[in-house]
Amino acid sequence: MLNINIIYFSPTGTTETIVKSIGKGLGDKYNEINITKPINREKSLDFNQDDIVIIGVPVYSGRVPDLLLEYFKKIKGHNSKAVLTVVYGNRDYDDALLELKDIFKKNGFIPIGGAAFIGEHSYTDKVANKRPNDKDKKAAFDFGSKVRNKIIKNEYNQLFFKGNYPYREKKPSQPITPETFDSCIRCGICAENCPTGAIDFTDYVSIDKSKCIKCCSCIKRCPVEAKHFNDERIEKVKEYLIENFSKEEKVPDIFI
Repeated sequence: MLNINIIYFSPTGTTETIVKSIGKGLGDKYNEINITKPINREKSLDFNQDDIVIIGVPVYSGRVPDLLLEYFKKIKGHNSKAVLTVVYGNRDYDDALLELKDIFKKNGFIPIGGAAFIGEHSYTDKVANKRPNDKDKKAAFDFGSKVRNKIIKNEYNQLFFKGNYPYREKKPSQPITPETFDSCIRCGICAENCPTGAIDFTDYVSIDKSKCIKCCSCIKRCPVEAKHFNDERIEKVKEYLIENFSKEEKVPDIFI
């Protein structure tokens, strides 16, 4: 039986869906490590040569989220097999998959597969609406099955992922935080699920601008749709995304 582990950062749930589908394709059982909440990114992780680790992250501006770079240094492999996965909002994943591969290769992992899947954009449901859908989940499952066959046959080849050096430049992010309508019912779901701990647990309207990464977890998860962005800069980005990336239905890129 394969010793399968899945590690994912998934503020809006799209990456989680894809990584779990890949895990099911690889085997019936897997050890799940959800590193979305801050408390789950405190301890180090160590894997041996018998471990297979599926790592999944969303793409932020064509790169691996900055928030994870320091934590990923705590995840060590000892010739452990790694399956690298990124999920992007139908624009492009640019250098994110290549960057993720480089990070884990440096940490002692052997990349044996990689993939870029599409998820509904966190800013607007008009771009890649309701993805990953059933077709995406089936593609992720099939990808996992192919990786499984590769391991069983002990057939490995050098992988070349899409991406460029130097990586896509990260532009300074403007401090913008969601606002809250009076319809807020103070359920606390937003604060409980915030991946940076930016939302005050005693005052859910209060959000620390220095911590907010605009991941939209609070907006997507609010049961009464009380959280929202009210900033023309975000609106301009949404308009650009809808105009340029809402019509084409992109397909996953698989590297194996």
